[in-house]
Amino acid sequence: RGAQVRATAGGIRLARGIALAVAAVLALAGCGAAPASPGEAGASATPAPIPETSFTGGTAAARLTLPARATWDGGSCTRGAGDAWLALNIGFPNGTEYFGLVVGQSPYTPAAQRGAAGGGTFGGQDAVITWRHGGTDANVAADGLEVVVARDLSLGSFSGHLADGTEVQGTFSC
Repeated sequence: RGAQVRATAGGIRLARGIALAVAAVLALAGCGAAPASPGEAGASATPAPIPETSFTGGTAAARLTLPARATWDGGSCTRGAGDAWLALNIGFPNGTEYFGLVVGQSPYTPAAQRGAAGGGTFGGQDAVITWRHGGTDANVAADGLEVVVARDLSLGSFSGHLADGTEVQGTFSC
């Protein structure tokens, strides 16, 4: 029922991942109340509650490079209606290994200003990347975050830095 984690020279490989829906990304990122979502000027918007549903298997994968490498496989990609958003979740949201990414206007990113349809380059409030590796949480800072997504939302790359200035980069696929 759980993912089996195996350490390799290239990082951590999740043979089978369980992914909690998109909200886990924001829970790890520490998001709370956020500015109004587009079209709701003046309204108070907060991320949607964390769903109870979990996902297993799947084709999602992420590769992260920082001073060391980490690899997650077997997760889930979810898209919003009309490709308004893309969410990738891999691993154990409450365990020692997890990777999550959200791009675009979703119920979990109410501050996002644009949708993911057609891909492109995203950053700031339009993208969130977080992970847990070896039990330690990490979040890519919104300032300087750049996520490049393919037109069909099937893959992409990202770069940015952590709060301590550590440069990060990686790739993902659905």
